[in-house]
Amino acid sequence: MKPTTADAPTPAEAGAAAGETPLQRLVRERRTAAGGRLSTDDIVRVLHEAIVRGLLAPGRALRQDELAALFHVSKIPVREALRTLEAHGFVELLLNRGALVKELTLAQLRDAFELRSMVEPHLMRTAAPLLTAADLDEAERLVAAMDDAPTAWAFSELNGAFHDLLYRAAERPLSKQILAMLQGHIQRMSFMQLSLAGFNRSSNEDHRAIVAALRQRDPEAAARAVAAHVNGVKDIVLELYERHHARH
Repeated sequence: MKPTTADAPTPAEAGAAAGETPLQRLVRERRTAAGGRLSTDDIVRVLHEAIVRGLLAPGRALRQDELAALFHVSKIPVREALRTLEAHGFVELLLNRGALVKELTLAQLRDAFELRSMVEPHLMRTAAPLLTAADLDEAERLVAAMDDAPTAWAFSELNGAFHDLLYRAAERPLSKQILAMLQGHIQRMSFMQLSLAGFNRSSNEDHRAIVAALRQRDPEAAARAVAAHVNGVKDIVLELYERHHARH
């Protein structure tokens, strides 16, 4: 998958885009993709990307009236979107005080990675026997797409799709719920890894090892490969976190 060149904007589009913030650009692009009308899921997607990319910094107040104006919707879908983001660990809802982008601490990240290192191998071990040849073909397609991802965000999206695909077959709803709750703590730092550590795609070799074990129909080997992958990402992310905060 090679990055494609976008069509050149019309003069009207160029004028509309001039002077807009990165967040406003995300909203405009999402509205265009959605045909001009944004759903609650669209709002979740935009805010999720903005938080992961650091466009909405930890501690930033999220006021429903301002967000409703930004998205050109009523407060109802905004309120629903914030609840979804809270469930995934991205925002904190405060009684009668709106919402805040959730802070990240080193202790929280360590705890999240410890939980992830227990939950993900368990999900992989359970799902492995249930994955079809078509599932593994799709996993390999995602790995190849990550090789050619043009940006850290594109890689991050493909990476999420890869892991979702592999764990989907596991009938472990509680484990999946725990993993979903961890994403708010982990994904922002994983994005920092991709953005600041040279975007070298080294974790994609881990993905290949996971798929290879699955092709061999070896659930234990696949679970071990997932555990090694999580621990490798943890070491890089925690080092980056400490280095980043030492400078600030």
